[in-house]
Amino acid sequence: MATVALNVPHQKSEQIVAAVREERRVYTLKIAVSMALYACLFFVLAFCGPYVLPAITLLSDAPLTDRQVAASQLLLLSETVWVALPVFFLGAALFSMVVTRRVVDALERLGQSARAWASGKVSHRLEFREADRLTDLAQLFNQGWSQVGQGVETMRQESSRARAAVDSVMKLMLAQGSGGSEAVQQLQITAEALGRIQASLSRFETSPSHELRR
Repeated sequence: MATVALNVPHQKSEQIVAAVREERRVYTLKIAVSMALYACLFFVLAFCGPYVLPAITLLSDAPLTDRQVAASQLLLLSETVWVALPVFFLGAALFSMVVTRRVVDALERLGQSARAWASGKVSHRLEFREADRLTDLAQLFNQGWSQVGQGVETMRQESSRARAAVDSVMKLMLAQGSGGSEAVQQLQITAEALGRIQASLSRFETSPSHELRR
């Protein structure tokens, strides 16, 4: 009778959780750096934009009066824009922090759910905030784990019924004096296998979970 091992070694689970945590940390750092660079690039382009047309005019063969106006515009911009540049860089940093925080929060929720599932809590349900725009992803995860939970519960019930039937047949055969027969030995092996399956299934929690963070 072929059996499927359902128990995940504790040490391996810890290694997986640690690897996921490290990957999440690296990913979060990359997101933070990328957002900061993109924000800085956006603000730099926004600042440099007003310089483009006067600079082209100044370097072209335009009339002297036009180039004088362009030079005056560049001088005015240099006296105003560069003064406000640190403020806009600060805004870029704040913008990247806000966006990164939202990404980190979503990853943290996903990490908590992954740890719950790794520990056998198949009843756990992933939940994102509406602002994260990840409700469809959460529904896919939850539907998949709901089916897993239903499968585990079905296996638990059917293995219990099979164990009860095997025990009943063994009792009947022992009562008839067939305790040393090959059939009884095979039934004992089957009963032990069903016991191991039930022990493996017992580590899974299929009852509704109340650990959702809102």
